[in-house]
Amino acid sequence: MYGSVARGEAIVKKSDLDLIAMFDTKLCSVQLSELKQLAGDLSQNYRSLVRDVGIAVADYEYTMDPSNYYENAFLKELCVCVYGEDLGEKFGPYTLTSEIAIRFNGDIYEALNRTLKRLETSSEEDFKIFTQAFARKLIRTYYSMVMVRSQIWTTRLHEQSEVFIHHFPEKESIIRTLLDWIDVPPTNQEAVYELFKSEGDWASANFSNEAKIR
Repeated sequence: MYGSVARGEAIVKKSDLDLIAMFDTKLCSVQLSELKQLAGDLSQNYRSLVRDVGIAVADYEYTMDPSNYYENAFLKELCVCVYGEDLGEKFGPYTLTSEIAIRFNGDIYEALNRTLKRLETSSEEDFKIFTQAFARKLIRTYYSMVMVRSQIWTTRLHEQSEVFIHHFPEKESIIRTLLDWIDVPPTNQEAVYELFKSEGDWASANFSNEAKIR
């Protein structure tokens, strides 16, 4: 488990329950579908407690391979074991590297294009969901751009925001807007699209260079 629930900081009906299931064999398509259905069922059954339940799949051998620095570090620094052997005890502590930053949020260009397409055709309710999701993605991406020079491990959005603002104070108003949108989704769809396009393009263009600065 990782995220706000794992940290004991979840907010009822606003926080997600983020889970990772570790397997020692590769799952077939049927099993993956069943796992996706399970996540959906849990989301519906516990809607009064969490906003959504997500279950990611990890391969045991790949994750435990010492050469896979990102997977080792994520397991050690950001996850809490809730069932079975605590594999995180086998690693770390870890130093934040550009490899970790890129693996965390180096996909911002793809995420931006995917989100813009969804916003163009989404219903009013889905528009709010996509807006909140990409606002979180942008903040995490901003944080990943400066995590190496800051050497601060955190998955808390407000802490990530402050770390980024320390290095890019000119972006503070943008960050505050994104945090507001996460709390209360905006209704001005044009404003959302324009900000996401502008900031997503900026992050895409600058991510690789900024993430390597120590």
